[in-house]
Amino acid sequence: MRKAKLLALCTTCALAACAGDGSGLDENGRPEGESSGTLQPDFQSIQDNVFTPVCTGCHAGAAAPLGLRLEEGASYALLVNAPSVEAPSLQRVQPSNPDASYLIQKLAGTAAVGARMPLNQPALPAETIAVIRQWIADGAANNTAVGGSAKVRFELVELTAVSPESDEVVPGPVRDVVVASNVELDASLLQSSLIALRASGGDGNFDSGNERVVPVDATVRSDQPTVLAITPRLAPLSADSYELHISGTDPVAMADLQARPIDGDGDGAPGGDFVLRFTVEMTQ
Repeated sequence: MRKAKLLALCTTCALAACAGDGSGLDENGRPEGESSGTLQPDFQSIQDNVFTPVCTGCHAGAAAPLGLRLEEGASYALLVNAPSVEAPSLQRVQPSNPDASYLIQKLAGTAAVGARMPLNQPALPAETIAVIRQWIADGAANNTAVGGSAKVRFELVELTAVSPESDEVVPGPVRDVVVASNVELDASLLQSSLIALRASGGDGNFDSGNERVVPVDATVRSDQPTVLAITPRLAPLSADSYELHISGTDPVAMADLQARPIDGDGDGAPGGDFVLRFTVEMTQ
């Protein structure tokens, strides 16, 4: 009975986030793509039943508020151990500590800054928030992997640009660049000069001689699989075009715990540099 009530409440909340003319709904009246299963305290279930049908109406793509994308493939990397923009002293999701997680504060309406989420929509049912709290209290594990199920056996070590995405134009300032792997990387390699970020110097080109190196720090937000946050040391990234390099080439290459180098260039074989280009535009 309790599970049935919870499902009904989640469905009602999801419907409130959709257009009133019925567009975007399936034949059962649910948002298209929404899971029909009961919400469970694991990340994939929360993605399927809350983030995707309720939150991605706003929190998706380059223009996502405060850079928080909640679409599948990006949400975990931008939530867990990621500092809040509105309240930098708090993490959006602090594993094992739901009370200190800014996500819970925003959903419950207790945050000191900004409005309750979802914005301009009915608040999530208390039962739904309780399930999200339980997932965080249990350690905020990721039971998915970039591009698919965590159960898939990966033959190659691959990197994915989470935010910004490749060749994307994003509003500035940009506080960090987030890249995810499909496996756990060897974090000790972050001590080597494997990661480099350059600004174009204003012309959008990276071979005209006026480029400048942007000093960065790289930290592991989570592992299994690894999520890297690459943060400018001096100031957030302002208007310009940028190029991020992560080495996958000898003598020192980013690799997993089995010393397999990344397939940085995506040619289906280990080795090659991962290159991400994106542009930051300052909005009025």
